[in-house]
Amino acid sequence: MDVKRQEGGQDYDQIALSAGHLALSCLLGIMGAGLVVFIFYRNAWMPLVGMVAGGIIGPQMEKKRLVQKRKERLRDEFKEALYSLMVALRAGRSLEGAFYAALEDLDEGLMPHIYTEWQTITKQLSLGISVEESLLDFAARSHIEEIESFARTIEICKRTEGDMVRVMENTIQLLQERMEIQGELQVLLAKKKTEQRILNLMPFLVIGLLLLMAPEYLQPLYRSLQGQIIMTVCALLTVISVLLSRKIAKIAL
Repeated sequence: MDVKRQEGGQDYDQIALSAGHLALSCLLGIMGAGLVVFIFYRNAWMPLVGMVAGGIIGPQMEKKRLVQKRKERLRDEFKEALYSLMVALRAGRSLEGAFYAALEDLDEGLMPHIYTEWQTITKQLSLGISVEESLLDFAARSHIEEIESFARTIEICKRTEGDMVRVMENTIQLLQERMEIQGELQVLLAKKKTEQRILNLMPFLVIGLLLLMAPEYLQPLYRSLQGQIIMTVCALLTVISVLLSRKIAKIAL
């Protein structure tokens, strides 16, 4: 269902880097890409191409990392906020009243994202906007599957006039179990991701060590056309392997 986004709502897939952060990510991208390209093509102009590409890609990768980190925190905060919501519902509150009660239990310092969203929802309720519309707007901006599922469940339950408390308790319990399983998977994957990063660096480290210890051994790869073709193929295969390993490491439940 398409939802009209409320004015001022934060899109969690968008983030703006500060000037300092942007400059640092550009610098790291330029240095990293320039070094990588230099390892594969020891000439004057190819590293310059890599540095230009790194200066463009670096900030984009940093934005993606920060967006992912923020969404993971929002997901964790949402899981904790559901506990307060469920307690309020069990105490006999209406769904709308449960959001007001849950907001009082939230700590803005510990859960800044969900506190702001819960505060926005209660403000919208006071303006006559329905709770399902507010939640659908939040879900559309969060781009988080659990929040979207929660919002759709509320919408359906409101439309069909079902047993709100019972449906809510079951939904909250299922979502919490799902997020706990995801958290356990992330812990199990942490070691594998470290191994993945080490393996991704190995081709560059091996070539770098050979250049330092036995540079004449690699000279044919840099000075002949056939050697440059081989290095290009190796560079492409390395990039593909890095991208594949990153994709495999992402498990979606």
